[in-house]
Amino acid sequence: MEENITLDPEYAELIIEVNKLKDTVAQKIADRDMLAFHIVPDIESEYMAKIGILENKLFSENIKLLRINRKIDLYKESKKHDVPPDEAQIESQLDLEFSDIENEYIELQEDVFYDPDDDITDEMTEEFLKLTNVIYKTLTKKLSPLINFTNTRLDNQLYELLEKAYRELDLTMMSKLQIICEQRKNDSSLTIGDVKTLQKAKKTYEKLIDENEEIILNIKCSENYNKKRILDDENLIKKTKDEINQEISKIREEYKKAQKELSELRKE
Repeated sequence: MEENITLDPEYAELIIEVNKLKDTVAQKIADRDMLAFHIVPDIESEYMAKIGILENKLFSENIKLLRINRKIDLYKESKKHDVPPDEAQIESQLDLEFSDIENEYIELQEDVFYDPDDDITDEMTEEFLKLTNVIYKTLTKKLSPLINFTNTRLDNQLYELLEKAYRELDLTMMSKLQIICEQRKNDSSLTIGDVKTLQKAKKTYEKLIDENEEIILNIKCSENYNKKRILDDENLIKKTKDEINQEISKIREEYKKAQKELSELRKE
């Protein structure tokens, strides 16, 4: 004869509440990583294609102006000490001070360069990201050591693979991990434990939700994410480009004046 076990209503409600919190934590982690791994990098690369290249030009013009002004200072310093300026020595010093700065900045921007000829449409990319996000959330709930307090070493290693696959949008690897998880953990909900364990889990999950909400907010308040506001408005794109071009023109005028001053110093 089967014995029916009736759980205390408050205890049963606590189990339901804790499992809902666990699901929320997994969703927050998935949303956080979607922003960090994909949405923000996509914003950065699109911004680079539409505006960033022009900003690189502005940066280069600024470096040129700083370099010639520094050259003028070195010329003046030599003359102040009654030492004939050594052009080759000055240029070598300027190379040490400026060359690496410009090269490293350009390389940094090239790391996020957007390919406008990408054959994946925005619609396909959006649907693909939604699909991977759903899978990632499900697997995160099963594998994340932040959420699962009894993770084995293998679970943690599988989670590392999951994060890598999600960053690289490797759906094949994610599908393989999904199969492994189904074999290892058919039920990702919290198993019934004592009240103390459930209350501790509840506090931990509530803290994780708050922490991840703060991370998500910080990402959405970041300079890189806010570039989306410009990209979504053609008028703002045009205005930004016009402002950068005006700055470039101003710097070029200052550079011409600096060239003239340097020329006068050479004649002295």
